Amino acid sequence: MRVRKKTLVFAITSFILFYIFYGNVSNKRGNNTILEKAGWLQPNFYFQGDEVELIVNKVESDLTQLPYAYYDLPFTCPPTMHKKPLHLSLNEIIRGDRKWQSDYILKFGQDDTCHILCTRKTTKEGLKNAKKLVEDGYVVQWLIDEELPAATTFISTIDQKKYYASGFPLGFVDPDTGKVYLNTHVMLVIRYNTVDVNKHTIVGFEVYPKSVSDFHCPGASKNYEPYEIVIPENDDDLTFIPFTYSVYWREEYLVDWDHRWDLYLNSGELSENKTTQFHWISLANSAGIVFLMSFVVSVILLRSFKSSRDISTDINKSEEHRNGLVYEVARNWIINERTPLANLLILFVSMGVQFLFTVLGSLTISCSLNKLHDIGDSVLTMAVLCFVLGAFMSSYIGSVLLRLKNKATMKKQPIKKGFHLFFAILCGSFLPGIVMIVTLLLNSIVWAHDSTHALPFKTVVMFITVYFIVCIPLSILGGYMANSSKTKGSLTDPKFHTSRPELELFANKLKPKKHIFLFGARLKSIKIALPILLSGIFPFVIIYVELQYVYKSVWLEKTAFYYFYGFLFANILLLCIVVGEIAIIGTYTMLHMADRNNTDWRWISFFMGSSCAWYMELYSLYYVFFILNIRGFSSIFISVCYGALFNTLCGCAMGSIASLTSHFFVEKLYRYKFQDYAD
Repeated sequence: MRVRKKTLVFAITSFILFYIFYGNVSNKRGNNTILEKAGWLQPNFYFQGDEVELIVNKVESDLTQLPYAYYDLPFTCPPTMHKKPLHLSLNEIIRGDRKWQSDYILKFGQDDTCHILCTRKTTKEGLKNAKKLVEDGYVVQWLIDEELPAATTFISTIDQKKYYASGFPLGFVDPDTGKVYLNTHVMLVIRYNTVDVNKHTIVGFEVYPKSVSDFHCPGASKNYEPYEIVIPENDDDLTFIPFTYSVYWREEYLVDWDHRWDLYLNSGELSENKTTQFHWISLANSAGIVFLMSFVVSVILLRSFKSSRDISTDINKSEEHRNGLVYEVARNWIINERTPLANLLILFVSMGVQFLFTVLGSLTISCSLNKLHDIGDSVLTMAVLCFVLGAFMSSYIGSVLLRLKNKATMKKQPIKKGFHLFFAILCGSFLPGIVMIVTLLLNSIVWAHDSTHALPFKTVVMFITVYFIVCIPLSILGGYMANSSKTKGSLTDPKFHTSRPELELFANKLKPKKHIFLFGARLKSIKIALPILLSGIFPFVIIYVELQYVYKSVWLEKTAFYYFYGFLFANILLLCIVVGEIAIIGTYTMLHMADRNNTDWRWISFFMGSSCAWYMELYSLYYVFFILNIRGFSSIFISVCYGALFNTLCGCAMGSIASLTSHFFVEKLYRYKFQDYAD
């Protein structure tokens, strides 16, 4: 009955979280469900004359991290009274989306050669704002057919094929004269595929913007006067901006609805076959690194587990002596009470487990849905969901490690249950709390710029509510289950312990008398710092290629879409394997050098695993300052802070893999060496 209650509570909690993070999206169309929003979308079928809704969203630039809502701009046509904003899911809010119904009239299959949208009355400040946004390279993001973005069309010089870049420029700057022009006319070319007689699906949304100084719709003609942004001298002067549009429907024979995203997914820098081949080569190189490290680890394992149990020559062979020595050695090497800041290490490991569960969980769920329509949105939503549910995993792992440490140290006074509860809550909710605090602090900077990346007050309240109502209870549940479970056969089990003073004197010969701990001034030996630094090179090489593509789609080209989630998932798995193997190699070396260097392998194995994140942070800083060319202190500060937060979480995740792998390796090693004496 107790198990059933726990299962029921977990199922209800998962359903509530799923509903919260996907949001209510039933207002987009009558039969749209939560699962459909997740990507299980069926095509919208249109008939001749059906109304098609155009959704305006935001403007954003690669030169800044501050997007703005399209209807908040003081120089665009505002919506009429009967147009309403659309309800947004959590991932759309995080991306800074601000979707609104528009006044553009689109009727399926009916061309409209010229239509006047509005005449916008603008002040001097509005024109200054328009000029600045155009100079900063802002692009406009619109949508049609619910999720299909407006696109700028270009022909690749590599394979001479047509590709789409999401969005279209707000305006342009004449490179010869330096004059700034605002795009006031858009020619909308909507491409559709015929499924059956009078039954069609939309497969393309092309926008061709033009700068026109009057209500003339130029079409394909170039005989028109562009609209130059001229700042008036007087503050009270008003300027009237004409906005027009035209609509053309064209049938597309070669692209159907299932493949309409293909034109968005390849930037055209490489052909589609070459791009896929490039990722396969990168994955093969990563697999080669894993194979090399696996060979080294295999040699170490064979050498370790086939070595003679030479410790038997130094002690009395009686049962009592043997059992006492087994426990003393196990206590010394597996969970050492003299490990500096052992609880802090456990906290870092639990944080890494939560972030690792978030990454692998979201990619596993998303990549397993082969019918997913919009996989980018699903990955972000699944990541947030797994991040919250990961509080249970981190609390469970942290509580187990704390219990093992307490058993190994054999403290005279047992730790109170209140501390176990507090530590379980700390392990499960510390990382969500830190992320929430950092996000809210950076959100205040974005809020000062009136950018759409500023989280609304309702979203902030929801985060705080989820933290207290979901994360903390899940942390308590994880700690309770960890303390309720029993660890059988562990070397930390008290049955291996026999208190004998003469055995303690012998075991103390094996104990390090002074730890070299890698915090600040306590770094004593370059012989340990250098291997830690070098151990991050191979993991960084494995993830470098996919990291480039992720940075490019998130920072450099926000109009591009990252879709290599299968390759990303495979490389992350190989990365985890390599980090674990490096931890085994490093721990084996440290155990054999312990008598000479007096090292503490627990912290060092954690740092060896997390060292890859140091290279990721250096690459992130290089990307921000030398590739992105971001303008403005606020945008640079936000990019650096979010990059540092992400790399810190990656460091904790890889450090937790190394720490847990080292713990497992040492325990198995000593159990094998002393199992005859322990039996």
